[in-house]
Amino acid sequence: MNNLTDNILNRKSFKRPIVKLDEKIANQIAAGEVIERPAAIVKELVENSIDAGANSIEILVSQGGKSIIQVKDDGWGISKDELPTAVCRHATSKLIDNEISNVNTYGFRGEALPSIGCSGRLNIKSKIDKSEDAWEIFVENDKIIELIPTSLNNGTCVEVRDLFFKTPARLKFLKSDKIEMQSIFDVFKRLSLINPNISFSLRELSANGGGKSIANYPVKSSNFDNIKHAPSNDNNKYSFRVSQVLGREISQNLLPISLSNEDLSIEGFISLPTFSRSNSLQQYFFVNGRPVWDKNLTTAVRVSYSDFIMKGRYPITVIFINCPTDSVDANVHPAKTEVRFQNLNYIKNSIISIIKSTIANHNTKTSTAVSEGMMHAFKNNIDFENLSNNKEINLRGSFSNSNKKKNREEFTNFSEPFFKDLSSRNYQYKLSDEKNINEINLEEKNEKGLPLGSPVAHIHENYIISQTNEGIVLIDQHAAHERIVYEKLKTLFKQENVATQALLIPEIIELGYERTTVVLDFNDDFERLGIILEPFGKKSICVRSLPEILGQINSTVFLNDLADELLECDNISVVEEKIEKVISKIACHGSVRSGRKLNSSEMSVLLRTMETTPFSNQCNHGRPTFIELKLKDIEKLFNRN
Repeated sequence: MNNLTDNILNRKSFKRPIVKLDEKIANQIAAGEVIERPAAIVKELVENSIDAGANSIEILVSQGGKSIIQVKDDGWGISKDELPTAVCRHATSKLIDNEISNVNTYGFRGEALPSIGCSGRLNIKSKIDKSEDAWEIFVENDKIIELIPTSLNNGTCVEVRDLFFKTPARLKFLKSDKIEMQSIFDVFKRLSLINPNISFSLRELSANGGGKSIANYPVKSSNFDNIKHAPSNDNNKYSFRVSQVLGREISQNLLPISLSNEDLSIEGFISLPTFSRSNSLQQYFFVNGRPVWDKNLTTAVRVSYSDFIMKGRYPITVIFINCPTDSVDANVHPAKTEVRFQNLNYIKNSIISIIKSTIANHNTKTSTAVSEGMMHAFKNNIDFENLSNNKEINLRGSFSNSNKKKNREEFTNFSEPFFKDLSSRNYQYKLSDEKNINEINLEEKNEKGLPLGSPVAHIHENYIISQTNEGIVLIDQHAAHERIVYEKLKTLFKQENVATQALLIPEIIELGYERTTVVLDFNDDFERLGIILEPFGKKSICVRSLPEILGQINSTVFLNDLADELLECDNISVVEEKIEKVISKIACHGSVRSGRKLNSSEMSVLLRTMETTPFSNQCNHGRPTFIELKLKDIEKLFNRN
């Protein structure tokens, strides 16, 4: 180690003449650019099969691809005369003259196969339709060993053995077999998603010669027309394949997106904000039929969900982008996993727009995972044995007239209207029709098709139970009202129409130098939100007015929370995002708290307002505002058919 350090520190003494690299060494370096790990070989070979017009692609791997990688297809095949050329560098059937800026295929065989031949022992079997015989070629160290006749149906079978056997240093830095297999499976899924018209299968060969199927994605046929877990309400050509790759649970919680104009098409699926993951591994992007990993696209998705998803959570996305080939550069990296857009802002804004509008149009749809978790809790947490053995339960006392009278009084006695803010000049939601609301029975309400149904109960001073045509809905009143206030405040902020209330006695609040500075930096924006502040020395702030919507609050706690929010989002460079964080904090202070009892009219107003408020199926922090239980699921709990 010391000698290595000395060599690095004294590298000026190692000046050597510039020489042209040996072709073998140059090929190994070039191979390293394309073949980083076994998954890269799978990607290159499968893309070749796709470009060859295959209808079926079978993949077999052993030891995470280190020992064996085999890709077999039923494509056009390669003739005997072309096989030696196919494994030569800079030879391809996919590029003619100056088409480099207008590439519609996945890549160039002259780029991948020679690189693979330098990375392991390569043999290719192939047969074209018009040929009687199939031919097999063996390549090692970028040299053709032999070309012999063999047996094979139409198509091509490429096999790579002993990956990196000539470069053990590269082999040493590969991950475990399990991790390399996971990487191969990820590539397999991405290529399967973008090619729903091709059947894919992936098998793993064990050390003792046995094998197991990892995944099998056949092409949709009439046998699968009634598949239950495909994304709902969608005739998208990708929907069946998405359901195969991502599975039933995810597919049930996806929303279809679609945008199309002359120079851009975006389609695919996005998850409900209340259905998310702890990482971004299940965000799939495709540009002109090519799987890509692009931080600009992930940023666009993050911005799209910034108002709707919990911190540290990531949505699931499958997004297909198509644009003119001359407006996107797919040759940024030899592996072609990165792209560069000519008009990046246009692409990002389009993604943000279509995602936000799609979520807004599904504001009464919530994650099935939440309701399934609730069903599981019902099934496993009810202690029927103790319930049946407890003989001392005083049922008469539990339902006595005095208790019923007390509960009724608590339910109807309110000191102030819950929706005072909704009745103010800033809001158009009135309670003047309370009598009419109460006179409408549940059947009449449900006939009108109210998505969130009609309230029937208020429990634990925080949750509303509502009945719909298809089951029941459980609503968190604080989370729901928080989203309503947030969306209204955002609108009023843009219109510069937030009503303020001046404090009779201005409050002096000490925040400290740093917190005072960060709050006053946004003073102009705070004024638009109805918050009038003035500096009071270097460490304190004088509060003169607050938004009317907040009512009576603790100004010290409120202002400290705003300062904390601004300090936490200090790494956010976009001012609009910071303001939205502040508005979210104000909405949290201005919404009804748990413990506030509601009467039937107030509950009805809340539900109807939710139905017309964008993104009302989750609160500002990404938590669900309501859970829906279908009647069929409730009946299952009671073993009813």
